[in-house]
Amino acid sequence: MLLSIAVSTIVGCIVCFTVFGQTAHANPKTPAPGLTKQALKYAINGYRWAIKHHEVTNRNVLTVVNFNEPSFKKRLFVINLKNDHVVMKMHVAQGKNTGAVYAKRFSNQPGSLESSPGIFTTANVYDGEHGESLRVDGLENGINNNAYERAVVIHPAWYVTPSFIKQNGYAGRSWGCFAVNPARADKFIHAVKNGSVIFAYATPEKYDPRVDHRLSSKGEKLYRQIMHESNWHWFA
Repeated sequence: MLLSIAVSTIVGCIVCFTVFGQTAHANPKTPAPGLTKQALKYAINGYRWAIKHHEVTNRNVLTVVNFNEPSFKKRLFVINLKNDHVVMKMHVAQGKNTGAVYAKRFSNQPGSLESSPGIFTTANVYDGEHGESLRVDGLENGINNNAYERAVVIHPAWYVTPSFIKQNGYAGRSWGCFAVNPARADKFIHAVKNGSVIFAYATPEKYDPRVDHRLSSKGEKLYRQIMHESNWHWFA
């Protein structure tokens, strides 16, 4: 009798382990190392602020750039807000005068050749000197509202390829644009075009009252859904 119970227990444990193991591998979640809890919370606050104060015509995606990460890491994340999954994770350049590996300086001034942090929305697609590109509008006065005038755009760039980064130890630098790997630029641009929100997180954002506050109830719900669906490996 005791032997039978013991065997049944062992078999049951094996079955449970197998089932949950298969489930985990059959439906893998997208880990997002490099996107911190703080960056995500600020991005959600920025997204909700943009919806409330500006016309956000593409609410299907939210893009988060974590400029606190070094440029040799993938630090741009596209979140599908229909299912709360991270669907893209890529390298992105920073401004020439922002820093080589780490982003240390930011500016809203024309000619600064520095990146701007904060809340943006995507504008129109056009064919430029780098190929198909996407303009962005900075929504925050004094932080990034000169982005359109500065021609801060999303564009492909050879200096953001994995081979360049591996050879040099960091991504090349733009004049302030969100330059990305040409192999993924087209897919990225078409996913985020037509008025979606981009939030560029950096240390100065902790002084931005538009994002540096507690999540609203709706924001908290979205935050928890993204955490749950993506099953992220969180990094503080």
